Amino acid sequence: MKEMNVYIDLNIFDRIEKKEKLEISEKTIYTEIENLILEKKIIVPYSNAHLNDLFRGFQKKPDYIEGHLNYIKKLTNDLCICQYWGRNETTWHFRKIEEFFEEKKTEWEFEPTSFLEAISFDEVPNAPNLAELYKLIPLPPEFKKAYSVDPMVGIMYPKSRIENNQLALMEDIFDFQSRLKSDYSLYKSFKAYLIQSLNKHRSNPEMVKSIKSNFEGLPKHLDIFEISELYEPKSKTSENKAYSKIIETFYKYDLQGYKTDSNFNNMFDDALHTFYASHCDFFITNDDRCKYKAEKTFEKLKIKTKVIKAEEYEKIKNCH
Repeated sequence: MKEMNVYIDLNIFDRIEKKEKLEISEKTIYTEIENLILEKKIIVPYSNAHLNDLFRGFQKKPDYIEGHLNYIKKLTNDLCICQYWGRNETTWHFRKIEEFFEEKKTEWEFEPTSFLEAISFDEVPNAPNLAELYKLIPLPPEFKKAYSVDPMVGIMYPKSRIENNQLALMEDIFDFQSRLKSDYSLYKSFKAYLIQSLNKHRSNPEMVKSIKSNFEGLPKHLDIFEISELYEPKSKTSENKAYSKIIETFYKYDLQGYKTDSNFNNMFDDALHTFYASHCDFFITNDDRCKYKAEKTFEKLKIKTKVIKAEEYEKIKNCH
């Protein structure tokens, strides 16, 4: 059997680690997968997406992390796959997982908790007070009209409604994205709102007619991908084009509403796992939502990575 690269999500690492506590049928599955790894028949990397997952567990129970890191280290031999900021290719290299986790932990702990904190340069002598400058810029009159048209605007921009300036708008945007990550009910409501809006516009003949009048040679039936690509921003989400394409495609499948995530952090990390899995021969996940969207993403982008559940490990053994 040829040596293959196999990407596994954190749940699979966790099940392998706890295999002795599982029912005999499950224990057999994860013992077989672990043997494939330890016998070096498959190569398994870890990524910063795994570290994101681990950090959420660390926040709830700080003393549990060391054992998990050590077990992942044992299975991966510190082989890391990571898309570093500003690089146009994904990096494969050996990096001690405990050191990488400590570095990421420091970054996470120093993330700003407010927009004012993010633009504060108190430690820089004679730095301009950006908050006061933004406060002087009023919002356009049209912005206020939106509150009476769509109730979601009031939920997203409560401070802007009162203060009506650029600073309030930026604070609202910062606060809303923070709330989306922590407030599951808000995220679910916002997701439902987006899906409802997309469906409404997609079934609106006047809207479709308007779009087609601005773009020549469009197909008769537009889906969410085609419509969004017409209006997507020209700026890049990453120097790596493959990263941008996979993450954005995964998001679009999530927005279609089938097997959608109710948690923003889960959705983002599943997209990230899918991106890293695209560099491997197989992606093992037991998460039905992630599996579906990863398969659809790979199919659309013609990526050959096979997505399987742990119980289907024989498919790896049968590859030559």
